[in-house]
Amino acid sequence: MTQLPVVTEPASCDDCGLCCQGIGSPVLIYQSRPRSAGRHPARPADLPQNLIDEIDEHFLGLARGEEPQEQCLWYDAARKQCRHYEFRPPICRDYERGGRDCLNLRTVLHLHTSDRQTAQTQATPCDD
Repeated sequence: MTQLPVVTEPASCDDCGLCCQGIGSPVLIYQSRPRSAGRHPARPADLPQNLIDEIDEHFLGLARGEEPQEQCLWYDAARKQCRHYEFRPPICRDYERGGRDCLNLRTVLHLHTSDRQTAQTQATPCDD
């Protein structure tokens, strides 16, 4: 009989960022690729100019043939959090902490060890 880890709902998103990693080109503010000069009308009106410039430069780089990033443009890997959390796009706001996608990702990446604050492990018997 093999013991499989059961990942339970994380206490918080602090020190995680799994949903920000490995997504390829970030969805960020755009509903689709920018149409001209990196600009797109779906961008929120209250987005600060420095963030607009950062996003536009990213998409212009993709148009020039630069390789897409493996993580979200705004993800701070050292701090494991969003650099511009208050301006995160709807897809990030809708991603449910402890939801099916979150728990599946945590299981696949083996983020169920007891040394992580955001995950808990319980042993569950599994018949082989």
